[in-house]
Amino acid sequence: MTYTGSELDPLLKKTKSASRSYAILTSGKKNEALDKIARQLESFRPEILKANREDYEEALSKGVSPAMCDRLLLTESRFDGMVSGVREVSALPDPVGTAVSRWENPDGLVIEKVRVPIGLVGVVYESRPNVTVEVASLCLKSGNGVILKGGSESVRSNSILSRAIWEGLAEANIDPDGVAFLPWTDRKVVQDLVSNTLLDVVIPRGGASLMEAVVSHARVPVLRHDQGICHVFIAESAPFTMARDIALNAKVNRPSTCNAMETLLVHEQLADTFVHPFLNILKEKEVVVFACPRTRQIDPTLAPATHETYSTEFLALSMNLRIVRSLEEALEHITLYGSGHTESIVTTDIFEADRFLREVDASCVMVNASTRLHDGGVFGLGAEVGISTTRIHARGTMGLTELTTTKYMVHGHGHLRRG
Repeated sequence: MTYTGSELDPLLKKTKSASRSYAILTSGKKNEALDKIARQLESFRPEILKANREDYEEALSKGVSPAMCDRLLLTESRFDGMVSGVREVSALPDPVGTAVSRWENPDGLVIEKVRVPIGLVGVVYESRPNVTVEVASLCLKSGNGVILKGGSESVRSNSILSRAIWEGLAEANIDPDGVAFLPWTDRKVVQDLVSNTLLDVVIPRGGASLMEAVVSHARVPVLRHDQGICHVFIAESAPFTMARDIALNAKVNRPSTCNAMETLLVHEQLADTFVHPFLNILKEKEVVVFACPRTRQIDPTLAPATHETYSTEFLALSMNLRIVRSLEEALEHITLYGSGHTESIVTTDIFEADRFLREVDASCVMVNASTRLHDGGVFGLGAEVGISTTRIHARGTMGLTELTTTKYMVHGHGHLRRG
């Protein structure tokens, strides 16, 4: 479909208008719509999976990276999880209208701060078609309209997914225009979208080039969902089995995700008891290791870790391994190379754990847990818009509450300002 530039503004105006009706929907009505969307997804399952297989095979033939191809693929189990996520969002409490705080002034003026929808949300993302469903569900439940701009590699999948969402909304007698999917693959669409002030916020999810395109052209607030250069630090007190299982899970469970570990830091006292056997495990798992000088003394065949590799989000079965002298050195490394996404420590020392939690500056800091657990579904949010590395408004995994803002509701009895 050819994009000329004239199509976007009318579409945004129509979506903006429909989004106002979403802001006043009852919780029951929104939940009814989510249930019908889940049913429509199930009815469209064969068509969706067929389209997704075509997207996937075309991506492979074009040499798209393995990480992006993995994120693109909808398996049966991933499809089940996507539908379950819609139902989980339906079961969650509605944040709209809930009071953040309430007080009464000495002269009887009642002031209440309540949650309200942001308005019209633009989400620009790559590869993952499940994002289409997750974001649409979260925006509907939080009373927001949404403009969805997926990547060209998943346009077939997203077109049918958006049709299923529209069918569910229409069946619930909700204006489906409040959810719009942009079918154009022209890169100029992104520039035009994020520079359009009909949007209230834009949320980009993707690689460095997408982030640059959004940030450089945006005329509305941007909530960045940036790269995940995540670390696991194995402290001196860490039990071998726990450390092994957490580090392995963080790297190999699904390496193409932003919450996968990219660098493993290990205390020097564990160089023989942990690093040596763990390197053998990584070889069995076919993980490419870039190693610090001390690690290369253990295995000289390993490629050297460099400033470049420490700064890389591999999104693949590749990682760095560095032996450090202390917690302080681990913290220094994370400060230098971390992207503010997710960091974890494995330790039995509660004071060390507390220090790690307090001093590491990231959207999620963990103790004795895999970085892969930083996820909306795992956290009980049903789904997520993504994991924000922005420092304002919302940070970390974004669910329903993070898609709201606040307003003051004030009740007086003829109150006037004196003086």
